Amino acid sequence: MTTTTLKLERGPDPKEVFCYGPPQHPPTTPGEWFARRYPVVVEQWGAPMLEAVVADHQGNRLVKPLTLNEDFFAAVVSDPQFGHSVVFFEPEQQWYFHDPVDDRYHPVNEDKLLVLMSALITRCAEEMPRDVDLLRLFRDLRSEEVLKPIIRRARAIHAADSSFFDEHSSHQRVEGIECHAQLARRFVRATVKAEKDRLLPISECYLRFSEFCRNQAAEPVHRHQFKKLIAEVIREEFGLGMRADVKNQQGRYQRGWKGLALAAVEQN
Repeated sequence: MTTTTLKLERGPDPKEVFCYGPPQHPPTTPGEWFARRYPVVVEQWGAPMLEAVVADHQGNRLVKPLTLNEDFFAAVVSDPQFGHSVVFFEPEQQWYFHDPVDDRYHPVNEDKLLVLMSALITRCAEEMPRDVDLLRLFRDLRSEEVLKPIIRRARAIHAADSSFFDEHSSHQRVEGIECHAQLARRFVRATVKAEKDRLLPISECYLRFSEFCRNQAAEPVHRHQFKKLIAEVIREEFGLGMRADVKNQQGRYQRGWKGLALAAVEQN
């Protein structure tokens, strides 16, 4: 005669984990393994998986992982212990991960997230005792059929709207129009100064901004796009609008500003 028990492993209290460290004995089920690793996620999204514990008349048991909690694993995608802090930028339908090395967000595709999730389950399987159904855990629960819905679910949990990367946000990514908007603001504050009776042609300003971008390891924006960006920033910073009667160094009239100048370039 055999008996079957369904189990939802929630793991230790997160406060106990943070205050006193993890329990001394190793986890005995996949659910316990994930619950210990992500206690805060368990607290918010529930047990990692449903498991069946089957015991025969001799007391031998077999732990069978039945199904994953999609919300739990979708939340894990952006947990620091997963190795990535990610967001799903809804305006572009694009995933981005935060790289602490340059403190910027970089594009990442869903295939990479699938690989990372699969590797996490593999690591769990490697650390399980013999009475766990490893075939079910290693083969079935790592399949794309199981993992793809989790990544789709993660889009909603980790969704970010347009404000996440706008020019006033503290979040910076390696590419995007707001990157140049942020650079334009920094450029104006560091380089442009008010100076009576001086003229600042747009061409001169653009050349210096392009150099500024390269020094920041960024590609310069197209001149037409720059004109719109810089006009908005200068209006905010100095209250001046762009005019069309500014002479450049060749004596030709072009757009620019009166009463502004560029700071002298520092010589190393």
